[in-house]
Amino acid sequence: MHRRIFLLFFLFILTGETVVYGQTDTLSPINYAFNLANCIQYGLQHQNDIVNAHLDVAFAREQIKEATAKLFPHGEIDASFTDNLQLATQFIPDFNGPDPTQLIPVQFGTRFASGVTGQINQTIFNSDYFIGLKASRVYKDLSQKNYKRTEIDVRVAIAKAYYAVLTNQENIRLSKANMEQLAKTLKDTKARYEVGIAERVDVDRIQVSYNNVVTDIENNIRLLVYAVQLLKFQMGMPQEANLELTETVQDFNVQEYIEDTINYHIQDRVEYGIQSTQISLNELNLKAKKLAYLPSLSGYINYGWNYYSQAFADLWKRGFGSSALGLTLTWPIFTGTERLHQIKELQITLEQSRNTLNYIGQQIQVEVANANTQYQNNKALYATQKENMGLTQGIYDRIVLKFEQGVATSLDVTSAESDLKQAQVQYVTALLNTLVSKTDLDKAMGKIK
Repeated sequence: MHRRIFLLFFLFILTGETVVYGQTDTLSPINYAFNLANCIQYGLQHQNDIVNAHLDVAFAREQIKEATAKLFPHGEIDASFTDNLQLATQFIPDFNGPDPTQLIPVQFGTRFASGVTGQINQTIFNSDYFIGLKASRVYKDLSQKNYKRTEIDVRVAIAKAYYAVLTNQENIRLSKANMEQLAKTLKDTKARYEVGIAERVDVDRIQVSYNNVVTDIENNIRLLVYAVQLLKFQMGMPQEANLELTETVQDFNVQEYIEDTINYHIQDRVEYGIQSTQISLNELNLKAKKLAYLPSLSGYINYGWNYYSQAFADLWKRGFGSSALGLTLTWPIFTGTERLHQIKELQITLEQSRNTLNYIGQQIQVEVANANTQYQNNKALYATQKENMGLTQGIYDRIVLKFEQGVATSLDVTSAESDLKQAQVQYVTALLNTLVSKTDLDKAMGKIK
């Protein structure tokens, strides 16, 4: 019961806190035989968050191209058609009349008019364009760091789910060993009862223990099925696929793990790099706002045709060409005090981002210290529980031997069996905690790349 409660609790925590959403697949079932490295490699190719993070990097590349394209010449064509249903009336002096000061109404123009003009614009200098180009490159670096963070999270999630499967398998292996021993003891006790050497209570006590072990194995098998499903989910593997792990917990000798928590660098943590990149973006934003005081200069050249006619049918029979070449200078000399306050706001934001970087550095040091403490404690507890399980197994074997010799009671056997199960629960728990805390320590030190 303790073993089931622990594993259910661990899988619940794993599902609630470290699950990352995986993609579904409707392909036919495929058989996979993977170790931990294979599972991680598969996840880095198929897991949904990884795929989206990779698309973010591609999106950032397109933004750089977009920023660069703003510096290229831009061409446009404008066309117009006008039907002056009633020409506008204006007043001019009557130069042909007796009184030149007398104003007479006249109408200028034709009823129909049309025009088409092609123009090419070229930015010569604009601080926003050049700063935007630099910012897009920094944003690409930020997207790549975010991709790396997603990759690390996927590696950690897969590793923890993988360890959960292995410890479930170990739990089942130990329970089956108990079942085999109890089955033999139960068979011998029944035989002794039939010849009048043992009592009925001895048979019933051992039968109860045997039934509990059988039920425990069945429950653990169901937990194992769920653990495998969770692992496939973390990997982005279709649930219909058949996944077999080629490693056991014996392949991970946690007692030989040695971690150097002194000679690590906080710069190895991707979160530190992300914040450093964010500072670069804030610096560019501040620079862009300051350079907004500079003028912008652009050039243009155009050519077009204009058509006029009193009759629509004759409108496009004759055109009049026109062309122009020029420069446009825009200089925002004064915009009130708005820009000054915006600059101060960006300076404050920049200072905050620098403070955050310093805080992240301190936070990483605390996380490493905490993760190392947890790992060292779990590692020491694992060594103790492994030894205790061996001692408890020896006690159980001797009690069973004494029971078969008639110098121990069935109560001694069931009590020893209960102690053995408890020792196995503590061993599996310590093993899983050690593997998980080792992963957390590697992540805290920035060793998971």
